[in-house]
Amino acid sequence: MGIQRVDNSIRVCAAFDSKTGCGIILFRENDKKGEKIEFSEEHRYGNVFSCVITGDTSEYKYYMLFDDKKTFCDPYAHYIEGFDKWAKPVDMASLRCRIDDTPYDWESDKRPRRKYEDSFIYTLHVRGYTKSPSSGVELKKRGTYSGLCEKLTYLKSLGVTAIEIMPSYEMCVLDNAGPERTNGVNMPEGSISRVASSARKVMVSEDGQIKDHANQRKKINFWGYKNGFYFAPRTAYAQAVDDADVEFKDMVKLFHKHGIEVIMQFYFDENVPQDIMASAIRHWVFNYHIDGVHLKGNGAAPLLIASDPALSDIKIWYYGFDYGRLYKGKAPEMRTLAEYRDEFMYSSRRFLKGDDNSLNDFIRLMLSNSPDAGIVNFICDYEGFRLCDLVSYEHKRNELNGENNTDGNPNNFSWNCGIEGKTRKQSILSLRYKQIKNALTMLFFSQGTPMLFGGDEFLNSQDGNNNPYCQDNATGWVDWKEASRPQGEALIDYVRFLSNLRFKYKILHESKPFKLMDYKACGYPDLSYHGTEAWRPDLSNYSHCIGMLYCGLYEQSDKEQDFFYVAYNMHWTPVKFALPKLPEGMRWKLLNDTENTEDFKRMQTLKDQENIECAERSVKILIGVGKPVTKNTKKRSSVNK
Repeated sequence: MGIQRVDNSIRVCAAFDSKTGCGIILFRENDKKGEKIEFSEEHRYGNVFSCVITGDTSEYKYYMLFDDKKTFCDPYAHYIEGFDKWAKPVDMASLRCRIDDTPYDWESDKRPRRKYEDSFIYTLHVRGYTKSPSSGVELKKRGTYSGLCEKLTYLKSLGVTAIEIMPSYEMCVLDNAGPERTNGVNMPEGSISRVASSARKVMVSEDGQIKDHANQRKKINFWGYKNGFYFAPRTAYAQAVDDADVEFKDMVKLFHKHGIEVIMQFYFDENVPQDIMASAIRHWVFNYHIDGVHLKGNGAAPLLIASDPALSDIKIWYYGFDYGRLYKGKAPEMRTLAEYRDEFMYSSRRFLKGDDNSLNDFIRLMLSNSPDAGIVNFICDYEGFRLCDLVSYEHKRNELNGENNTDGNPNNFSWNCGIEGKTRKQSILSLRYKQIKNALTMLFFSQGTPMLFGGDEFLNSQDGNNNPYCQDNATGWVDWKEASRPQGEALIDYVRFLSNLRFKYKILHESKPFKLMDYKACGYPDLSYHGTEAWRPDLSNYSHCIGMLYCGLYEQSDKEQDFFYVAYNMHWTPVKFALPKLPEGMRWKLLNDTENTEDFKRMQTLKDQENIECAERSVKILIGVGKPVTKNTKKRSSVNK
């Protein structure tokens, strides 16, 4: 399907609603009228017309399709011109589909093909990530693919192995605004657009009222979860709008060069034909070298894409899959599918804020792993509170969205630490900062693949708005000023510490689920639970603390088979944990205490090797270091004596 140039001819294969009066309009450069060609009956196959336009067609650069009097864009077009001015009303008849793909040299580009257990995902909005002047990106590159490339060094320093970008296929970002229910609150610039006045008097119906066309309100769909032109790159995200395809490919190639994968989000509603879904994903994989897709919307998409043999080695993310139909009872050679669910998010949030009946769900999902598919874990996603707001607000503040605060999920499982919203009270700020570090520690010690939303690592806030889908302004943009402030810098360092620690030790990012058994007869299970008494955790409904022991003896690949003990105390009072005894020759040392700001920068020896006290709402990371004394070691020692 689609229109392509073949030698000097143009091959056409397009679907229409009608069976007569259908065709194509070919345009030369700077040609507004075009040359109209109507297809004859002999080229019709059902509602599809397929033919080859011969002769010297080299002068034609663009095209549009027509069905009777309606002119429209080809849904299979690889490039569409006319949407390059962000959030500006567009006459659909003025758009142009480009015939030729721009030649591109991929050089020696190779996909990184990271395993899920070795991955760290970073989700972002291409425009929102660098659009703010605080991003430090030069003006012409802000909010573009090129601007994103400017942040590569920073992302690499965090340990990121994959970026997940929110919808970046071409679309009209203006939606009908609907009723304005703001209770007197004006929607800010960047959330609403008004259609420019027309030469003709055009009347429209809006919310049951007849209005002049010039006064029609349009809301900006900043996130982009809507149908669009799935084969074309978003031109408004390009520095050079005529070369958005090249700029996107340059971005992918650069990230691949540095070992970072590029995953694209696609939203298909239930009415999108399966052929378009499958063909679009193939197009982006083959022609743009993306490493995977996160599918949203259409329930048929996951099985369709996951069962495509040409897409068998790309990453495919969705809420869940029918593994029986896909694998037919056999284990996959490599996990390419991943479940992208919110269960870990809710369980960790409840445990973080100290809810009763939260511990058992928390420890279950901390260890959640599967041989069939990866599991993506996150504390915050694009929808819902930012991590900074999660510890600052108990109620959403979405009035600026123009829906009278009725939009967005009211169930955020958040806690404001004592004061709602912004405050200067130091005790509250310190507690919020500690809670953020607690949340990050949970995320990076979970066995699923960690995902961090861009800006959460340095206290970026949306002022309590948990659904800024229409906020193309300071609310929806990442505020990079926070990254240069002391707490922001310290939090970035903490994420680096957690990322480096996770990937240094295999026991912290396993490919298979823990067995919770001593199956190597080494005296320790691969993972075990503890509490105020070693080996006897309190798993009651009102318990808010748990100690988790990771036994490094199960990892032969690790040069240092260190033990890890992570003590989580989400209680509002201090708790003393009893430490499990290490093998002879090893000692416990403190790696980090979220109660203290600088602890993770140096390892501290513990005088007390039997107990450790955790302050209220804090997490301590201990490492057991040294060489275990074995029977062979003792024999050699006695012989030497």
